[in-house]
Amino acid sequence: MTKMMSKRVCAMVVSGVLGAAALPGLAGAQNGGAAPGTPASNMAALQKAEAALQAPIRNEAGTIHYIVLFADTAAQSYSAKAVSDPRFGAEHDGKVMRLLHEVEAAHRVAATHAYSHTLQGFAAYLTEQQVAALRRDPRIKAVAPNMKADASASAVWQDVQVGASTLPWGVQAVGGSANSNGATSVYVIDSGIGNHVDVPVSARWNAPGACSIGKYPHATFVAGIIAARNDQLGVTGVNAGAKLVSLAYGDPTCAVGSGSLANVIAALDEAKRRIQAEGRMGVVNLSSNSQLVNLPPARAPIAAAFLASVRSLIAPNSATGYRGAVFVQSAGNNYRDACAYSFNDRLPSDGALVVGAIDSNGQPAQPLNGSGAFLPLDPKGLVEMGSNFGNCVDAWAPGKSVRSTWMNSYASTYVVSSGTSWAAPHVSALAARLMETTPTLRTPGEVENAIRARLASGGALTQGTPLRVASISGAAYKAKPTVEFKIGGQASSPNPPMLGVAPNPVLSATSAFELRYEALGAQSCDLRAYVDNNLVEQKLAGPTTFNWGSVTRGPGLHRWDLECRGANGETNSASASARVPRGLEPVITFSVDGVAMPPEGSLIMPANVPVTVSYQATNATSCTVEAARRLPVEFWETWYANKNAPTSLRWEPLKPVSGAQYNWTAVCVNRNAPGAPESRAFQFIYGE
Repeated sequence: MTKMMSKRVCAMVVSGVLGAAALPGLAGAQNGGAAPGTPASNMAALQKAEAALQAPIRNEAGTIHYIVLFADTAAQSYSAKAVSDPRFGAEHDGKVMRLLHEVEAAHRVAATHAYSHTLQGFAAYLTEQQVAALRRDPRIKAVAPNMKADASASAVWQDVQVGASTLPWGVQAVGGSANSNGATSVYVIDSGIGNHVDVPVSARWNAPGACSIGKYPHATFVAGIIAARNDQLGVTGVNAGAKLVSLAYGDPTCAVGSGSLANVIAALDEAKRRIQAEGRMGVVNLSSNSQLVNLPPARAPIAAAFLASVRSLIAPNSATGYRGAVFVQSAGNNYRDACAYSFNDRLPSDGALVVGAIDSNGQPAQPLNGSGAFLPLDPKGLVEMGSNFGNCVDAWAPGKSVRSTWMNSYASTYVVSSGTSWAAPHVSALAARLMETTPTLRTPGEVENAIRARLASGGALTQGTPLRVASISGAAYKAKPTVEFKIGGQASSPNPPMLGVAPNPVLSATSAFELRYEALGAQSCDLRAYVDNNLVEQKLAGPTTFNWGSVTRGPGLHRWDLECRGANGETNSASASARVPRGLEPVITFSVDGVAMPPEGSLIMPANVPVTVSYQATNATSCTVEAARRLPVEFWETWYANKNAPTSLRWEPLKPVSGAQYNWTAVCVNRNAPGAPESRAFQFIYGE
């Protein structure tokens, strides 16, 4: 875990550090506040990711995958006797299956999915001619292309060690960690919960042709938040030991991001069938999102089908004895209106809860200093901007820098990660806890109202509206400001440190560097600047955001300390520092294929094309050098380490693996110049 976190820090450090300088006069500085939204530098990447999610899903022959919905009364005239279909089992409604078989024969199609519990219809790969014929068939209500589903100490709450186990700050924030009595099942619709030693799984199911446990341990992290056992091992979940049902919607290759709405709807359908058979209410957690509004006409029916499937899942039916389900979904990580990416009926007691993410200060997880709030831990490698917000967000819960269960290949482990995917299971666990301990809650709407009655405001705002955090007790808390510098393209750490935020290494170089700060949830800030530990300037009761732009300074050690106050009187702080060299310090230059790289830079290289990495240190007598790599879905592993390395070295050519990341770190000293500081450099390469 230590190794993995240290390398995540490097991934943050190498985003464009240029050099060292110091503070110019504050009077001439420019306020760097910006309107809420997505920074332009990240917009292209986000648009590319969203376009990929909306691209057609095709088989090897290039045929597009569609979802087909039957007309509301089309199956009524058929026999209800169960039909055993080896593709889908005997659990589906007999009327719907007989209609499906007739439609398959009439149009010469082969269904990949069957829906009969939340919807009536099927999914299949269809030619253009088959699509046209089905749309003319009076038994068919809609035909729409399938879509991919995107699986996302100064603090108010802190992780606490309990023996060999960790009680995560998020579990404390929602008042969890008590043992479940197992009376309520939580259905996790996700990539498939791994065989983790700390996570109980009572049953498994996977969408047609999909793997029951995907390579990407997203579902395992969700499951740990909900139900990790209270056993003095690893972490403890909000509703420890709760009954979990894993409903996996990945594809046959178990590839990251391979889920689709067709598979999600199939999982919703299966969840309803199991809840019906169990005879009591369930909780369904969906920590993934797809764009649901502003779609082209061909895509609109599939979004409508998803929403209809969720409504059917939630709604009790006295005629059949179906008790209903509480549906909990992540708000999404786009830092946009959640109504476009999640269940959006906006009804206060409909049994559905969309959940946004907060940090451990009780503030919304949103961009600071023009950078995204969610750093990439997963193999997608995309810095996501922050929690979605707006009228469709029903509650807020821990989602930034939370700790839970993870799988490294087949090994059980624990990691810290961020995203609204982690906020939703906190609320799912709360719902299950309330259902287990409060027998008077008889419908999903009543459970939702019980959670709403326990939402607490700590004074934080989201888009000008009070942010309300879910907890089992509804206990009040006081939110603290979230304070952060950005120096040389690198985020600073709070002072004192906060879990999951990068340490504050001294920036050291010779050219100008970026300097700015921002405080979320603050009314004013005190800024003090030091050179070689001597106070040289201060500005009290100053702005909560400030941007110096590109700054330079003379030799010395420069430090900026910031303390900010919220309207509720709570304070928080952060610091940043830079060392401007005097000429005796070592200077390290990395080269890739003989081309010198900027200090502390990064590259994206074609996969499987050999590259040669080397370094040269001047004004140095020795170096400590380490090289590490992270393959897709794996953690960092060190493949070269030398504490007494030479001042120059060239490695044998390597071929970057697609989706992998490679990091070189060099720390050099000059023993011939007493007092000369160390020089640090990083080189980071991605396999494209």
